[in-house]
Amino acid sequence: MLGLVVVSMLALVDWKNTGVAKPFWMFFLPMAFGVAGSVVAVSKKAYGWALISAIFGIVAIQIMNVVITLLQGP
Repeated sequence: MLGLVVVSMLALVDWKNTGVAKPFWMFFLPMAFGVAGSVVAVSKKAYGWALISAIFGIVAIQIMNVVITLLQGP
């Protein structure tokens, strides 16, 4: 599920610089995949991975925003 968080996060980036806005629901995909990964990890009694997956899913959008701002400017 962590891979799906990264893939969904990369899908949000405007790679062709078209300026076309992504649908609003796409911004919830990394969080949804992170929470889904934590649910799967809890069901397997891997509580550490559940915590990592949930935190990464929630923080992924913020990380992406900071990285893009640092690379391309505000």
